[in-house]
Amino acid sequence: MVSYYDVPRPQAFPDSMAPKTLSPTEVRAIAETWAFKFEAAVTSSDAAAFEDLFAPEGYWRDMVAFTSDFRSIAKDNIRQVAADRLSVAKANSVAVATPAPILDSPFEDVSYIQAHFTFKTSIGGAVGIVKLIPSTTASDYVAYVLFTTLDSVEGVTERVGANRVRGMHNARESYDESRQAEIENPEPEVIIVGGGHNGLEVAARLKMMGVKSLVIDKYKRVGDNWRLRYKSLSLHDPVYSNHLAYMPFPTTWPIWTPSGKLANFIEYYADAMELNVWTESSVVTSETYFDSDQKQWFVTIDRNGKKYTYTVSHLVLATGIGGGHPKLPPPFPGQNIFTKQIVHSANHKNGGSWQGKNALVIGACTSAHDIALDFFQNGANTTMLQRSPTYIMSVKHGVSTVNPYKEGDDTWTVDLLGEATPKLVGRLWHKRFVPRIKELDKELLDGLANAGFQLYDGMEGCGFFLNTNERSGGYYYDTGCSPHIANGDIKIKKGEIDHFTVDTVVLKDGSVLKPDIVVFATGYTGFRDTVKEILGEEYSRNMKEFWGLDREGELRGTCRDCGVPNTYYVVGPLSGARFNSKITALQIVAEKKGLLGPRYTIEVQESGKYSKFTA
Repeated sequence: MVSYYDVPRPQAFPDSMAPKTLSPTEVRAIAETWAFKFEAAVTSSDAAAFEDLFAPEGYWRDMVAFTSDFRSIAKDNIRQVAADRLSVAKANSVAVATPAPILDSPFEDVSYIQAHFTFKTSIGGAVGIVKLIPSTTASDYVAYVLFTTLDSVEGVTERVGANRVRGMHNARESYDESRQAEIENPEPEVIIVGGGHNGLEVAARLKMMGVKSLVIDKYKRVGDNWRLRYKSLSLHDPVYSNHLAYMPFPTTWPIWTPSGKLANFIEYYADAMELNVWTESSVVTSETYFDSDQKQWFVTIDRNGKKYTYTVSHLVLATGIGGGHPKLPPPFPGQNIFTKQIVHSANHKNGGSWQGKNALVIGACTSAHDIALDFFQNGANTTMLQRSPTYIMSVKHGVSTVNPYKEGDDTWTVDLLGEATPKLVGRLWHKRFVPRIKELDKELLDGLANAGFQLYDGMEGCGFFLNTNERSGGYYYDTGCSPHIANGDIKIKKGEIDHFTVDTVVLKDGSVLKPDIVVFATGYTGFRDTVKEILGEEYSRNMKEFWGLDREGELRGTCRDCGVPNTYYVVGPLSGARFNSKITALQIVAEKKGLLGPRYTIEVQESGKYSKFTA
């Protein structure tokens, strides 16, 4: 018997869609009827009844609540998952929740009933979102997409709002004295490597769930990972999508946040959230190991030349989206005799020293565009060498089309909605967005094409969406550079470097450039190198494939089992950090309490021997 089916990626929305004439009362009644059937199926562990809740094109995305893993399960595989996991999850107490069910219609020919609900599992509280469409074989409604995710751990109350700590009157020590004592004597249960937004938000989530952590960072100040990058850097996502967990940015904040301003806020966040952070600190690789018998990490930290050793249950690596080290191509012939400056984009600070000189930027994605514009604005004669096509959309038209966050939104609700659609289904949304954005950006894109810039619609015609999830590159949100390429201010060359001479760069088409500085905006070596540097060769070898989508469209490795024992790797933008930090913290807390259990992965299901993996 086949236990797992590899299902082709969906290519179109279902033909059956909810009629737009439904009243709010009818919408709620349909949602409540489906929720009643869902509860009946899960409480009785009836796999067949659970499968019947879905349309033929249906998908079930579960994040930990039922599978203790991240799964996006196509209809053909749902019955097997239900048969194996419903009796383990023991879901119950299903209730339709706020926001109220609605009839949603993102496109003229696409409409469905969207409903939020809550329920309980053997691990803790959970939430769900379902998109319902009419059944083609009966008079009821079935799930086009079901999303379920763990939201709390049994016996653990998040210390926020009415559950916040009380504080005290008439303390014997000043606040500064007590905080300094906590920082110097942190007694961590979890060590977090990396003090950027991801690391700090995981620390904040753990603290609110009663777990002590210590964040270590190599830089001198919290926020230096943003503060010390090139001076012109600003965020390309609007401020209202980037709020930090528990602490939104002020309503006076600019929509497009300068990196230095963000750095200062992150430093303030660590202070205000009372997170224990050691800067100028690193893991001593040779004195750090996981004891498989005790299920504990023994971690030695070098803090300004002094060593400290801690025994902790978990590690979290939050060392940035690139992973590894700045990646330069293998040396080209003659590069060793080139007398001008060569740097990686990670080491570029600003273009102020290059006025009147020639700058060559290798690459044509986000960093390359930002750096090319920086050179141009500082008076350098700038050329960009494009080696492969790039997806371009303007911030003005593109971000407003694809970004689900709006000013004043409840970010957590939008976070959940963003996670609710499996990425393989989400492709269908972006295939619709791309032509719409292209039409709005037509003048800009025509200008780029006329200048010789190579454009494309992104992987599978999905714009930036698959590019970022599969390769974390290949696109640029235009924040000002593209018009300067279109009008010739910044020159564009296509092709590859053939060789260097003493003072020139010769391309494979025979073109000769004479730059005073060459900046390689060519990415990073990868996450495995980061693990090798921090934890050593053995753990690097055991690490699972990281980043890119697995067969079900889930990101490999991040915020889930990465192959390194009791270790979570958390990466991603600010807009994703609120959810990622919470789902990571919940898994750590559940594991510490012995509630998470074995993960029901694709490989476990595929083996057909699930009983061997049960606790």
